[in-house]
Amino acid sequence: MKKALLVRLSSLGDVVLSSVLIDPLIRRGYQPYLLTFKPYDQLFEDDWRVFAIGTSREELLEEDFLDRLRAMNFNLFIDVHRNLRTFLLKRKLGGRWLTYRKDVLRRRLALKISTLRKPYYVTESYLSVLKDRDEEDSPLPRILVSEERLERLSELIPADRFVALGAGARYRKKIYPRFRELSRLLMDLGFEVVWLGDERDREILGDVEGIDLCGKLDLIDVLGVIKLAEVFVGNDSGLLHCARAVGTPAVQIYGGTHPTLGFALYPEEGKVILRNLECQPCDLHGKGECEHGDYRCLDIDPVLILEETLKLLPQVRS
Repeated sequence: MKKALLVRLSSLGDVVLSSVLIDPLIRRGYQPYLLTFKPYDQLFEDDWRVFAIGTSREELLEEDFLDRLRAMNFNLFIDVHRNLRTFLLKRKLGGRWLTYRKDVLRRRLALKISTLRKPYYVTESYLSVLKDRDEEDSPLPRILVSEERLERLSELIPADRFVALGAGARYRKKIYPRFRELSRLLMDLGFEVVWLGDERDREILGDVEGIDLCGKLDLIDVLGVIKLAEVFVGNDSGLLHCARAVGTPAVQIYGGTHPTLGFALYPEEGKVILRNLECQPCDLHGKGECEHGDYRCLDIDPVLILEETLKLLPQVRS
C-alpha cells in the first residue's frame, strides 16, 4: 500500500482537525501517517487507521530523524501546517508535497473589515488539497477511542449522566469567566460535572465543585472522557475540537475570536454562542488584552448557555 505523511505539528485543536484527511487517504489507497509534536501523538493511540509519529522542535530537522522519515519511503506528503518548519522539512525530504491554503490575508483583514467575515472552515481547506474530493470526504474530524479505554474511564466518574466542561484556553480573550455558575446550574438539575484541562487550567480554576480531572489524564484519556459525556461545553479551544472528533455534542463559546477564522462547529455538531460584536474578532488567536477593558464579548448569561446545552441532550448517542 502507498504511504502518505500528514504534517501538522501543533497545536492541539489543529492536530485534531487534521484527522479529516485520514479516511479520504485510506479510500485513495494510502496508509496514513501523522507527524506531530509530542504529546499530540497520544491522541491517536487507539486509532488503528493512522500511525502517529511524535517528535520535538529540537529533533524535527536533525539528520537522524530526517533519515528515519526518508527510510519510510512515503509516496505523498501533505502539509496542513504551512510554516517555516514545514517549509524546511519539504526542502530536506523532497518528494511529492501537497500544501493547504491558509486564507491568511482574508482572515487578517476580517479583524478590521466586517464584510470579510464570511463563513469559513479550516477542515474544508485541509480537504481541498485533495483535488479529486468527493461526497464521502466529510469535513468533520474523527478520532477513534477503544471500548476498553472507555470502560476503564467510566469507572472514574460515579454518575450515569455528566456534562464535560473545558473552561480553559491559551489566551484570556477566549476564556469564558462564568463556568462556575454554569456548573452550579447543571448540578442543580441533577447532572454531574467533569472538569477537563491541563495543569495550568487546574491552577487557574482552583477548587471546583464536581469531578476535577484537569492535569490528571493523558490526551487519549481526555478524548475518552469527552466521548462518555452527554454534552461538552467549552471555549474556542483545543478541547472543543476533541469533542467534535469523538462525536460528542458541544457548545462552543466565542470571545475575542470568531467563526470566520475557521474553527467553528458545524450545525450538526452542536451550538455556537457568539455575541457578534463589531469588535469580534480582535485577534486571530485571541492574544492580548481587551481594547475596551471589560471583555464584553464574553459577557454571556450562563442561563443562556445552560439552555443551549439542554437542547443538545436529545442528540446524545445511545
